[in-house]
Amino acid sequence: MKLVIPGRPVPAVRMTQKSMFKNKYAQRYLSYKRHVGLIARRDYKDKPTSEKVAVSLSIYLSGGNQGDIDNYFKSITDSLNKIVYEDDRQIAQADIRKIECEKDQERVEVDIKVLEGVK
Repeated sequence: MKLVIPGRPVPAVRMTQKSMFKNKYAQRYLSYKRHVGLIARRDYKDKPTSEKVAVSLSIYLSGGNQGDIDNYFKSITDSLNKIVYEDDRQIAQADIRKIECEKDQERVEVDIKVLEGVK
């Protein structure tokens, strides 16, 4: 499965039940997760797989204050829970890269493959 999520990606942030409603960074992150989920639901019509998966992310960013690469990975993979796979604990392989681009080209390209025979 391949997905392209247009726009500047938002890294995951730490939050508590209380701060998720007050912290502007938490609000931005939760909004981005909903955005990614909507795109995934639109483009992925199958039931969530229960198999192990490999996830490859290409994160295109244009300058500015950039988050940690693992937090971008978390925001995307958490967003795909119960849509593409049942739970992100099924991710057995990961490939992540940040790539510089022009501002109007910011996006995340996601490629997910089921790992046949991997337990």
